Amino acid sequence: MRGSQVVTETHPITDKSGPRRWHDQRWVIDSVLRTDGLEWDQPRIAYTLRPMGVDANPDFAVARSRISKFSDLTPVFLQLAERRERLAVEAEASGHVVSAREHYFHAALLFATAEWPIWETTAELIAIDDRKNQCYAAYGRLADHHVERVEIPFGDSYIPAWFHLPPNYSGGAIQTVIACGGMDAAKELNVNLYGDKLLQRGFAVLSFDGPGQGEAPIRGVVFTPNAWVDAGDVILDWCRNRAEVDNDKIVGFGLSFGSYWMSQIAATQPQLKGAVAGLVCHEPGGHAIFEEASPSFKARYMWMSGLEHDEAAFDSMAEQIDLGPLMGGMTVPWLVVAGDADELSPIEHSYDLARDAGGASALLVYEQGRHALSLPTPSVASGPNWLAYTADWLLDRVNGVPAEDYVDYVTYTGSIERRPHPKETTR
Repeated sequence: MRGSQVVTETHPITDKSGPRRWHDQRWVIDSVLRTDGLEWDQPRIAYTLRPMGVDANPDFAVARSRISKFSDLTPVFLQLAERRERLAVEAEASGHVVSAREHYFHAALLFATAEWPIWETTAELIAIDDRKNQCYAAYGRLADHHVERVEIPFGDSYIPAWFHLPPNYSGGAIQTVIACGGMDAAKELNVNLYGDKLLQRGFAVLSFDGPGQGEAPIRGVVFTPNAWVDAGDVILDWCRNRAEVDNDKIVGFGLSFGSYWMSQIAATQPQLKGAVAGLVCHEPGGHAIFEEASPSFKARYMWMSGLEHDEAAFDSMAEQIDLGPLMGGMTVPWLVVAGDADELSPIEHSYDLARDAGGASALLVYEQGRHALSLPTPSVASGPNWLAYTADWLLDRVNGVPAEDYVDYVTYTGSIERRPHPKETTR
């Protein structure tokens, strides 16, 4: 990793990069941000707080009070990250190891949040990412479990990852999850500071940034329609060469656009014992997320693909985003977790994929649930914790419990109705 200092001056996207709609509607973005707050396009506070815990609430309270336009995002989160980094250094120097651990973790995730609005690979972005990695490595050095930086060779670069072993690991090969977030969620967000659902169930977790995601494009690994299939090959090869990984007990976990990417891996890595596709992005071509939702989604994905200066080329490439041709040959058990009112990927596309899956496919669907399955949707608030549900489902797969086709539909009361599976309704 390269070490560098962050330049606190921000460099906005040039007029030639990103989709035209981003520039044409920029005034709307700033206006909506002032009225709806910094979660105008997605609940970034919620999904960042999940791994950080309630101690990070004050950081986001400050962010809410200070951010009134898009260009505020990076400088405000940089300052919050730098404060946490300073507190970490002071705590460690004083011998307060636990406090230092927590501050380093929070600093890393705040640096990751500061990176999100930068959709060109600038010196500033590289510097912020380096400091994020340095803080996370410092957290790993002080963590209550083994945390290891991993760089898996991929083409001329590498897939960046963190390898976590569960607390009290005592040796031997154990069940392992390969995990990725979505287009806006770096690998540092995939494992909780404390009480992680997967680590607590005895899983090792390889949390990685695949092609186009998080750190990967900064190091030259961009998204292409088939890049994640190739990434799956090297990731599973890495697992097979680690003594800590039980090669007969590897499962996959992907959220948001990771639900698409992890499904690509599952469809081409039949040795996986199961794969979760949560908070779905399953619409072929991604019309809803790229053309109907906030243009911030498309702007970021264009950079992720190395096409931030060529919208026409990106649009042509996006037409190839389609899991349909892979599903019939996918024998790996597959769990979909989604809301039936997902605004970024209409739920019928996930039902279609479950119908066509070559292996067992289960669905956990929340009534009126939106993309992120965040509160205060009644079914999400009153129903099963979807992270615990998925962790238990993965545990059943590595323990040899047979997978089934079913739809668990969570109503607004929190009760679960077992509904007909798409394979049944098309017979």
